[in-house]
Amino acid sequence: MQKIKLFLSYQCYPIWIYDDKGELLNNDLVNELEKEVYIVNELNSIQTIYDSLFVDDGKTLEYIGFSSDVDRTSFQEKINKINHLIQITLHGKYIIEDEIEF
Repeated sequence: MQKIKLFLSYQCYPIWIYDDKGELLNNDLVNELEKEVYIVNELNSIQTIYDSLFVDDGKTLEYIGFSSDVDRTSFQEKINKINHLIQITLHGKYIIEDEIEF
């Protein structure tokens, strides 16, 4: 069974698709989610927020983090919600792993 990992990396899409052997297939949406506008928008928002946690001046890439615990908690809740929605939408067609750490 293919696997979807929710994983954040600077300027990369937060979904990573692996085959049943563990080989990376793609760093994008699976076809079943392409028409799920809310999920797509939330994933884009998550990546935008995550990217904003870094300063990239062309010479240095530095993690600066959240400005408050409230912002961090809100972001974690957004991730939890999208993880749940993806699991419901895909109905067990993929193994879904949340590997988001920040």
